[in-house]
Amino acid sequence: MSEEKTKKPTKEPAKKPTVKSTKKPAKKSTKETTKKSTKEPAKKSTKKPIKKPTKKSAVKPTKETTKKPAAKSTKKPTKKPVEKSAKKPAKEPTKKPAVKPPKEPIKESPKKEETVEVDEGKRLKAPICVILGHIDHGKTSILDAVRGTAVQAREAGGITQQIGASYFPIETIEEICGDLLKKGSIKLRIPGILIVDTPGHAAFLNLRTRGASVADIAIVVVDVLAGFQPQTFESMRLLKQRKIPFLIAANKTDKVAGWKSHEGENFSKTFKKQTVDTQKALDRNLYELMGELSKMSYPSDRYDRIRNYTENVGIVPTSAKTHEGIQDLFLVLSGLAEQFLLKKLVYSEGPGEGTILEVTEEMGMGTTINVIIHKGTFSKTDSIVFGGRDKAHQAKIRALLEPKELDEIRDPREKFNSIDMVHAAAGVKITGSGLSEAVAGAQVMVANTAEEIANAKKLIEEELKVIRIDTDKEGIIIKADTLGALEALVKEFRDRKIPIKLADIGDINKNNVSEAIVVKEKAPSLAAIVGFNVTALPDAQEELEVNDIEFFQSDIIYTLLDEYAHWKIEIEQKLKAESLKDLTYPAKIKILPGMTFRAKRPAIVGVEVLSGRIVPRVPLIRGTDGKKCGTIQQIQESGQSIREAKKGSEVAVSIRGPTVGRQITEDMELYVDLPEGVVRRIKEKFYEDLTVDEREALEDLINLKRSLSEDNKYWGY
Repeated sequence: MSEEKTKKPTKEPAKKPTVKSTKKPAKKSTKETTKKSTKEPAKKSTKKPIKKPTKKSAVKPTKETTKKPAAKSTKKPTKKPVEKSAKKPAKEPTKKPAVKPPKEPIKESPKKEETVEVDEGKRLKAPICVILGHIDHGKTSILDAVRGTAVQAREAGGITQQIGASYFPIETIEEICGDLLKKGSIKLRIPGILIVDTPGHAAFLNLRTRGASVADIAIVVVDVLAGFQPQTFESMRLLKQRKIPFLIAANKTDKVAGWKSHEGENFSKTFKKQTVDTQKALDRNLYELMGELSKMSYPSDRYDRIRNYTENVGIVPTSAKTHEGIQDLFLVLSGLAEQFLLKKLVYSEGPGEGTILEVTEEMGMGTTINVIIHKGTFSKTDSIVFGGRDKAHQAKIRALLEPKELDEIRDPREKFNSIDMVHAAAGVKITGSGLSEAVAGAQVMVANTAEEIANAKKLIEEELKVIRIDTDKEGIIIKADTLGALEALVKEFRDRKIPIKLADIGDINKNNVSEAIVVKEKAPSLAAIVGFNVTALPDAQEELEVNDIEFFQSDIIYTLLDEYAHWKIEIEQKLKAESLKDLTYPAKIKILPGMTFRAKRPAIVGVEVLSGRIVPRVPLIRGTDGKKCGTIQQIQESGQSIREAKKGSEVAVSIRGPTVGRQITEDMELYVDLPEGVVRRIKEKFYEDLTVDEREALEDLINLKRSLSEDNKYWGY
């Protein structure tokens, strides 16, 4: 912004000095006004050219200053130019000396620099950057390109499962940017950048919200070919809510048609080496991204075409695979951090505050918490207050473990470094006693005195209300290794309207299986245990096998969701098939005239199935008065016995009990007699499985039963 403002006045110096001479130095006014006052009188009196150059400059102070002289020149065009050159001190204060001086300092870059002067004696807090985007668009891969690690390759399913953080010192950023930083004559004063790598899948909305809550700036990674996806829009919505500035990393440029990769080169160099068609192909994809951003009211452009980053979102084409454009990405990121965030940044002083990202069990350490420190300092001699499951808890720090520079707190290749003190912003692992009650997403605050502890507990407990996981009376059992994963699983199952009986951390134990056994008695399709990154203890494994309780185990959340969904469908279909197999269907039949083959013991008559279906061994009642009239023993068609007869069939049936001409007659309608409990069960569970004519037969039976007496008025409800 400061560069643009200094350039624009130099482009049109010949047409503005008369106005600007009123604002500041007398030295400039004595030399410039004598020359320019002779030129301006003729121009003002005829064409009024002062208005046009001021519009081109597009600077607010110049607009106000040019409007008033122009208005006066229309009244006395011949006198004012002469008076201006002769009596400048007298008429300059009368025009607007009070308005112009305050607006010019706002334009000038020197005063902006004064507001961001860094106290060399203090430690400046590094800005926190969060990386967001859709699954598999290359968030972790971009970090790997500069971090030199292989976190992405070791992650289950290639998807980031937990939040991680990496600190990039300023020396590393300068090395990454290389010549680009020198060409831009940018001097970075930030100590470095802490990058929080949040998972990109929708399941991690909670984790991503935590990542963004402490962020100063964000990178939204988008596959340049795939464009904006559901999680991309979700990330944009999140950033808009938090009012966090961001830039777009248009990743996977190496997959653009015709692209020739040049390992590690900056974008401007590699772009110039592409064919015209390839350049146009990339631009077309970038224009689509610009269109999506425009719909969200974000003006944007390719980063090297932007002059004013306060009004436009920069899009940086990158390739994590070939490392092309990575220099440009960090150049824009550090430049934005320097320009927009340095004023907001604070010094790492005072009691520390942070956000718990994950609560994990580490071999030989017990329960540890991964924390992003966003304010102040933490010392290994401090006491901390943190959010637990039900309330705030207090603990004494045993050790502060910090990953080595450019390493990943979530998946370090080497051991952590033990440190005495850590300054914001940083990712740190804290060990201590009593941390097992910690909750992911809760705050951690340094509190050493009784008053500090009381205040910290009050603040933290207010935030815990939105983190607690509520469970249903009946449902599946969910177990996970971390609260972050547990919250993500609960959200996904709730979104699918699957009830949850228990959600907790740790391996599957015998009590968990007992809970599932109780559920199986009432809801077999919910009698399952879902475990993320956990195993079943020996005694629990035996109970699972003996009681036939399904146990889904995986380290990828969406594998668990898919496996359970398929199993649930199979169980429900199996249960329904078994129920329908034993289900007595409604039916209405009519005895055909002239089709009596035997009058009794048993009566054999020809019938037509009017609606529903009939099977052997079902009782019948008369359609005239609802009285019982025997049971179907056998059904035959063309001399062959059959299992059932549906609507429209004309078959011979043997009926045990009645005599033709006495209890039943030809042309009489008969109904399959269903108990009221069966009717209710059909209506509640199987009504959708009935055909139209079966529903018709059921409704006819219900109406018949209700018409028999006043007591049956609500029969079948």
